[in-house]
Amino acid sequence: MKSITRIVITGIVLLGLMVIPIHGQIPNSMYFMPGVPQSNRINPSIQPGCGFYLGFPALSPLRLQVNSSSLAFSDVIYPVEGYDSLVTPLHPLGDKQAFLDQLDDVNYFLSSLGTSIGSFGFRAGKNFLSFDITMRFDGTIYYPEGIFDLLYSGAADGSVLSFSGIGADINVFNEFSMGWSRKDFLIPNLSIGVRGKILLGLANLSTANSVLDLSTSRDLWNINADMQINAAGMSILQFSDDIENEPPVSINEALIDGPPMELVKEVFNPNHLGLAADIGLNYRPIPQLLVSASVLDLGSINWKNTLQGSFDFEYDFEGLEVNPFTGVDTTFINDLTDSLLNSIALEAGNPYSSSLTPKLFVGVSYYPIEKIGIGLLSRTDFLNQKLTQQFTGSVNMTTGKFINLSLSYSYISSSFNNIGAGVSFNVGPFNMYMISDNIISGALQPLNTRAVNLWFGMNLTFGWQRSSRKAKPMDLPLIR
Repeated sequence: MKSITRIVITGIVLLGLMVIPIHGQIPNSMYFMPGVPQSNRINPSIQPGCGFYLGFPALSPLRLQVNSSSLAFSDVIYPVEGYDSLVTPLHPLGDKQAFLDQLDDVNYFLSSLGTSIGSFGFRAGKNFLSFDITMRFDGTIYYPEGIFDLLYSGAADGSVLSFSGIGADINVFNEFSMGWSRKDFLIPNLSIGVRGKILLGLANLSTANSVLDLSTSRDLWNINADMQINAAGMSILQFSDDIENEPPVSINEALIDGPPMELVKEVFNPNHLGLAADIGLNYRPIPQLLVSASVLDLGSINWKNTLQGSFDFEYDFEGLEVNPFTGVDTTFINDLTDSLLNSIALEAGNPYSSSLTPKLFVGVSYYPIEKIGIGLLSRTDFLNQKLTQQFTGSVNMTTGKFINLSLSYSYISSSFNNIGAGVSFNVGPFNMYMISDNIISGALQPLNTRAVNLWFGMNLTFGWQRSSRKAKPMDLPLIR
């Protein structure tokens, strides 16, 4: 039990490290959002309207995302008419079938948090160069519907329940990126852009071969599980394969208590090195119409300080023996605990690589009048176990340099309950913006929202491009 307690405590500590605000998701509403220098993070071919920008450290931008594929808060805790307390689907008054109807075979909970340490960019003729240092966290937890089927319906004799799909994919790393874009590349009105990234890994956790089945009969229940686990991290994380006496992962206290610069060097240590790239293009076939596409996060990280584990477990549960004089025989608990511990095998791992989560954006925008545009965007995320699709429609307005506005409506996490907005304004060289795909719907119906994302940023900008009042729409840049 002592070793189990250590494992739980270590897990809590690591989870706390993982939720430190580091990088987050780009809101879809930003794709056609004028006036935001960091809009080239969603499509590297986009060139800001300014000639130079410098992002405020930790606020260029500050980012947040939480996304549940199937459940909102109101699906888990909600009121019942005639009852004076909130209930869950496990309550006798809870609507169990409605809860199960919300679930897919495999569901996920995704979170991304973060900020850029530094960001700047400048124009050079038809080219625009940008640089960014970002700390990133991308994490996804997977869980199957079968868990809740067992809780609600139990296991009938002769049935086989599958809980396969349980797992996690978590990457924590630093990203050093350089972006380049060029207008009128090869042909008029075609812009291309690419961003190269050097990735320095901090921590990784991933699972594979996640199998968990429960077979039932009148005589016994057979539990069969098979899971492979990979973990990696910088030397601040110490791995041990002696789970009887030590937790599998612990914190290097000597490094924590040492000189601060040693910890800083460790955070930017190139031992876990990776490469990635973003690619984008914009093309204007007619003055009022813009077609664009981009692919982000094509790359992976190589991990060296690793721990590999396997969980190969099989157990036959033959029921409980109840004696009217001695009570319930609980010896099976010790047998089950011993079986669980003996099924876990940990060892120093071999180097391996983990992929980022690629994202594909395809957008079309139409400007019927000079300062108002309508945009449609398709977004596809390629998660490890699922492919997710999002769609966003937006109306975008610019008054020039001073203020730019966007109003959007999105389909995210199988939900149409996503009304977003964005605003960017400039006072002298000071630029500030806030963008979200869910800020309006989240404020009006927070308990029914499955996804929340937010970008807040501040920059110093100089050298804004000016256009003549007589200029035609084709003379205006997409981002001003």
